[in-house]
Amino acid sequence: MVRQENQNLPSIIYAEVPVRSQSGDSLLKTSELITSENVERFYSEPQLVNATTEKLRAEGFEVLSEGPISITIAAPPEVYERVFQTNIISQEIPLIKAGVYPTKAKLLSVPNAEMPGLMDASKSSLSNFIEGVAINEPVYYMASAVPPKPNYWHLNVPDDISKGINADPVHRQGITGRGVKVVMVDSGWYRHPFFEANGYQGKVVLDGGAVNPESDENGHGTGESANLFAIAPNVELTMVKAKLKKSALVNSVGAFKKAVSLNPDIISCSWGDSQRDPPLSAFAKVMYAVVSDAVNRGIIVIFSAGNGRWSLQGQHPDVISAGGVYLSSDGKLEASDYASGFRSRVFPQRIVPDVCGLVGKLPRATYIMLPVQPGSLIDVTHGGLTRYPDGDETLSNDGWAVFSGTSAAAPQLAGICALIKQVYPQISPQQTRDFLKKTARDILAGRSSFGTGGNQATVGVDLATGAGLADAFQAIMMATKIAGKTILSDSQTVEEQPEKFLVTNQVETKEMIMDPILDSKLSDIIWEFDKVLQKVMDKNPQMEKVELSLSDLKFVSRSPSTKAAASLRKILEKSDEDIKLRLSASEGLLKIGYYQERVLKFLTEEALTEIEKIENNETEKSNLRDRAIQALGEISSESVDTSESVDTSDSALEFRKSSGCRCRKGDKCVAC
Repeated sequence: MVRQENQNLPSIIYAEVPVRSQSGDSLLKTSELITSENVERFYSEPQLVNATTEKLRAEGFEVLSEGPISITIAAPPEVYERVFQTNIISQEIPLIKAGVYPTKAKLLSVPNAEMPGLMDASKSSLSNFIEGVAINEPVYYMASAVPPKPNYWHLNVPDDISKGINADPVHRQGITGRGVKVVMVDSGWYRHPFFEANGYQGKVVLDGGAVNPESDENGHGTGESANLFAIAPNVELTMVKAKLKKSALVNSVGAFKKAVSLNPDIISCSWGDSQRDPPLSAFAKVMYAVVSDAVNRGIIVIFSAGNGRWSLQGQHPDVISAGGVYLSSDGKLEASDYASGFRSRVFPQRIVPDVCGLVGKLPRATYIMLPVQPGSLIDVTHGGLTRYPDGDETLSNDGWAVFSGTSAAAPQLAGICALIKQVYPQISPQQTRDFLKKTARDILAGRSSFGTGGNQATVGVDLATGAGLADAFQAIMMATKIAGKTILSDSQTVEEQPEKFLVTNQVETKEMIMDPILDSKLSDIIWEFDKVLQKVMDKNPQMEKVELSLSDLKFVSRSPSTKAAASLRKILEKSDEDIKLRLSASEGLLKIGYYQERVLKFLTEEALTEIEKIENNETEKSNLRDRAIQALGEISSESVDTSESVDTSDSALEFRKSSGCRCRKGDKCVAC
C-alpha cells in the first residue's frame, strides 16, 4: 500500500498484538467488559505465543515483550502498512490533558477500522495466529537535599504527607513497608540527594524504547516516588522507565506488562487517557485485559482518577482509583477542584474515585514540594521564579518543583497499601481496596473538578471524593485485626497526633500534654484498670494470657464526640427512660460511630418490647418500628465482617418479622 501524503506519523509505532486465545473467545470482539473474574478466558497457549513472536520478528517487527494477553511490538509505519496491507492515518481528538484546559491529541488508526486503533490481520500471513493489532494510544501524566521555601501554603515531603495521611503512628510501630515490592510505571527515577539523605532506595528497569536508566529527563516519576516514600519509607521500589514523547507514554500497555513481569506486590500508575463513553477502542480492550491479568495474579493496582478528565484506567473495577482532597493551612479538608470525580459510563455504577490522597487546587495544583532531576522538564516549566499560582517560585535548575494532581494521590495510596501488605501479606487486592474505603475520613466540603461535573462532597460515599481521604493508621488497625495480629492497640487513635493540620471528619484533636497530677497517679490508675480487666478475665478464661499495657501515650484530651457518646450511652442504658429518647440515643451513637454492638443489642432485643408497650397509638408504634429497622439497616451497611452482619442475626430477623416491616425499596427494605 502507498501511504497517503501529508500524514505526520511518528518514526516508530508501538502496538499490542492479541494472540488467539485457547478458549476461542476473542479479546477484541467480545462485548463483555474484561475484569479479573473473566480474564483467563482470553489467555493464549504459550506455544502459540512463541510461534507468533517468531513470525512477527520475521516480518520485521521488534518484539518488546510477550505475555498471556498480548505481544508488544514496535516498528516504523512502513512495516505495519506492508504486513497488514493498509494505510496508517493520524486523527486529532479533543482531550483534557491537565486541569480543565481542553486541547487535542493525535491518535493513529487505519481507514474504515472496525474499532478505533484496530488493524485488521485477515489479509496478512499472521491471520491464523492473531486477532488483529491494537495501536497504542498516548497517555498523559496527570537538586540539593533541602527544598526551597516559597512564601505560600504548600506541603513538604515526607513529613507533611505522612501527617496528612495519618501514617506517623504507624511508622512509630515499625511499620514502614519493609519487604514490600512496589513498581511505578513512569518517566524514570533520578537518584536525588533528597533520597540519599533520607535513606530511600530504588532501582530502574527500562521498558522497550526507553534509554538512560540513571536519568529522568521529565522529572515526573522522580517527584511522584517521593509521595510513595513519605508513606512507606522502606519499600522496595522499582521504577519502570517508560518511553515518552512530549510528556506522553507511547507504549503504556507494554510498560505495564513489564511491571507485571517483575511480580511485585503493588503497581502504581500516575497516568491515563480519557474516555467518557463506550465503545472501547482496541487499545482500551487490551489495556483492560492486562490490568485484569495483574489483579488476577494478586497484584494491587492503583491508577489516578484523572485531573478534570475521565480516566480510562481509573474506571476499571479491579483497580484502586485515586482521587484528591485538599488540606488547607487551617486544617480543613475539602474535595480538590483539580481532581476528577464521576460515575463511570463504561462500567455502570462504578464510582470514580474509590478513595483520595492529598491533592492541590486549581489552577495548577501547585501544592507539594517534590524532588526532581535538576533541569528536567518539570523543573524548567514549573520554575523560573514565576509567581504562584502560575509557577512555583523555585529556580528552573534547582532540582525541586511544586506540583500534585491525582498523580500524587496514586503513590500515596500505594504507600498505604504497602503498609497493609507488610502486616497482612496474604491480603487480596479487593480486600485492600475495601480496607481503604471503610477507614477513609469522610469529606463534607468542596467540589471535584468541573471538567467531570463539579460534584459536591457530601456525607458518605460521593462522586467528589469517593469514600474520602485515606487514613493509614485506621487502615492498618483494620488490617491487624483481620490478620489476627496485635501490632497496634485499639486504644491508639488518630487523636494521638499533635500536628496542627491533621483532622478527623468530625473534630480536630491534638495530643494532650500529660497533667503532672495524672502522671504521678498513673500507676494507681493502671491498677484500677487491671481490677476491671480481671473481672472480665474471670468470665472469659481465654483472656487469661493477656494484660493491659498503658502509658502516658494512651491518654489524649477528651474530644467533643467522646463526650457526646458518653452522654448518649447513659440515656441508652436507662431502661426506664422513654423509648423515643432511647431510640434517638441509639441513632446518635450510630451517626458518630460509637458502641455499635450495644446499639445492635438494644435494637434487636429491647426496642421491640418497649415499642409494643405503647398503647392506643398504632401510628406512633409503626413510626418507631420503621426508625429501628432503618437503624438496623445502617449497622448492616457499615458492617466490616459480613459473617457478623446484622442480616444473619436471628434476633434481628425476629424483630423485623414481629414488627411487620413495610418494605419501601422494591421487595426489600434496607434492613431486610
